[in-house]
Amino acid sequence: MLDISLRVLLVYILLLISIRIMGKREIGQLSNLDFVVAIVVAELATLPITDHRLTLEETILPMLIITVLQVTVSLICLKSNRFRRLLYGRPNVLIAGGQMQMQEMRKARYNIDDLLSQLRQKDVFDIAMIEYAVLETSGELTVLLKQGHCPATRSDLKLENHIQFCGMPLTLIDDGEVNWRGMKEHGITEAWLTEQLRRKKISCAKDVFYASLSQNGQVYLITRDEARKTREKIH
Repeated sequence: MLDISLRVLLVYILLLISIRIMGKREIGQLSNLDFVVAIVVAELATLPITDHRLTLEETILPMLIITVLQVTVSLICLKSNRFRRLLYGRPNVLIAGGQMQMQEMRKARYNIDDLLSQLRQKDVFDIAMIEYAVLETSGELTVLLKQGHCPATRSDLKLENHIQFCGMPLTLIDDGEVNWRGMKEHGITEAWLTEQLRRKKISCAKDVFYASLSQNGQVYLITRDEARKTREKIH
């Protein structure tokens, strides 16, 4: 009885440590890879409790290996957009400009019943109200309502002189990598992007941490230096 109690206590502590090391993403919205890792860790955690023939060392080592592998993969994903897309895939735009994208739905193996079900969970019962709907890599559906159906804001109540905009921004640069595919789909040229960077006194896209373009033509941009300073202030 004492042996079982000690095993349960040790496994519990190891699980807490593993989850803490692997990060908050493991207990938030799980991607396919995170979901598999969570199942494997949970299965490994039950072995020393259900099978007394296994030594604790034989159970601890696999859990440590899985934890190290997951942390390593996460660090590589932070450094490489291509590797991140390879593992997690891309978000699927199921509705764009108010029009259903049937090809994207087929790619995601997503039928109309799945779409309507998730919309109802977000209190959206009329598909005609939607401007954009994006199926994220975690399986979560992100919905952007059409202008006129967006919730009331301070500007709508004329509490400040600001025009409310309802649209899907386009990511131009993500961690130094230019989103050429998205720019091409929206008819944005390299010369235009170069000019926008020049106006911000930036010579190379590698110096940009994140940049996006809203549908009203405004460019939001943060450099690597600005992102680093922000992290330093937080810590």
